[in-house]
Amino acid sequence: MSSLFTRIRQGELPGHIVWDDGRCFAMLTIKPIREGHLLVIPYEEIDHWYDMDKELNAHVFEVARLISQTQRSLFPCEKVGMMIAGLEVRHTHLHLIPVTAIADLNFALAEDRDDTLQAQTANRIRQALRTAGHAGVPADR
Repeated sequence: MSSLFTRIRQGELPGHIVWDDGRCFAMLTIKPIREGHLLVIPYEEIDHWYDMDKELNAHVFEVARLISQTQRSLFPCEKVGMMIAGLEVRHTHLHLIPVTAIADLNFALAEDRDDTLQAQTANRIRQALRTAGHAGVPADR
């Protein structure tokens, strides 16, 4: 059975995808800690991030780097923090979270966000990625 993330990428379940280059994709998380909190996910359903082969690992982290630059330009933050936990969905995913303090990386702060607001945030991120010249940006949906 496909993971929750694969089902979202394939359109079986709703989600706000902001990047899809055929090897990995990025989408807003359904329970963000802060606005702009998103996940970078390889297509391949690998449980542990360190089990990705070197090439895929480099690609996923490069995409995370590119997206983080865009997040930093869009959301008030000092940095974009990255966290890899992988306990809730057994499919490697990198959390990218705009942060101003270490306390902003606390999953206890995660809460549901209105879907209309999520769609607006996703559109802002996609537009900024397009403006920066990145080709892995899907159409707004």
